Amino acid sequence: MVVALGIVAVLAALTLAVATSGQMSTATSALSTHSGSAFHVADGAAQFALSEGANFVPYMAPRSVDLKGTTANLDGSVTSTYAEYRALPGNVLVRTTDGSVRAAQFGQAEGLGKMYIFRIDARKNTKVSGVDPAGTVSMRVARVAPCPDCG
Repeated sequence: MVVALGIVAVLAALTLAVATSGQMSTATSALSTHSGSAFHVADGAAQFALSEGANFVPYMAPRSVDLKGTTANLDGSVTSTYAEYRALPGNVLVRTTDGSVRAAQFGQAEGLGKMYIFRIDARKNTKVSGVDPAGTVSMRVARVAPCPDCG
């Protein structure tokens, strides 16, 4: 009788271990799915931000947009921030509007090779911290500056 009781106890412990393992596997799988979904929402928000001209206005204050009610209809938000104005080094030949060709260097005068640099930060909006996974995507984007001396 004692042996039978011992076997029942061992089988109960084994059953409990298998059930707990199954629960952990299910929870891990769900968390992985939610994390992947959070990244895709953030990536979609960043891609949407790239198509918005209002995110690339030189010298603007940081611009934040919640994408829930927009045409993208994503549960995410985007912040676009103007970062800097800088020249790209290098030598080129420029054809002016009168048809002549002249040597030029990126970064000369007011425009040739100049770029406006912006930072795009996209994220999934989280509802419950620690439970709802957060996804973020950040990138630096360049926009060509005007070229008044290109001819």
